[in-house]
Amino acid sequence: MVIRTCVTFAFLVCCVFAANPTDSERLAASFTTWKMVKESCGGNYSYKVIRSIFTGYQDETVVVVKANKVAERRFDVADAPRPGMPIVLKNKWVETGEGIGKHEGAVEPKTLDEMYTIAKKIVEAEIPSKHVLSLALDKQGLLQHCFIRDTRIADGGPIIGFTTIYLTLGKK
Repeated sequence: MVIRTCVTFAFLVCCVFAANPTDSERLAASFTTWKMVKESCGGNYSYKVIRSIFTGYQDETVVVVKANKVAERRFDVADAPRPGMPIVLKNKWVETGEGIGKHEGAVEPKTLDEMYTIAKKIVEAEIPSKHVLSLALDKQGLLQHCFIRDTRIADGGPIIGFTTIYLTLGKK
């Protein structure tokens, strides 16, 4: 119920700005929605980021946030499967407490508030030539991804920002 109200509010905020809101306006409305949703879940949530490349390599990072602080980060990796075989992830490591952020190779452990800060800087920055900005919000109007990508590289090129996060809200 709370989420539906938040989405309606975010939609109204967007409509007040313009018929075709800018990325900055969309992000601002999304952040307003996020503040309400975050309060309703007590700052308890997790998100997953899945990265894969054409060779079949895939990894998955899960970041767990409790009371608006990163409490855990898990990293799973899949070996390159044979054609037609399912991808099977194997846990590589789990970080908690003081150990969060010690391992390399996974998505950085950030809160969604920190991601909104990064997204705001990206959206307000000048986009370099031959680059494109991608900002996406989920069905609830919450931040899903925000990055700048070089259009001269077809697949797997470096990005500035973060790729798609799959958000799961916790209980208050």
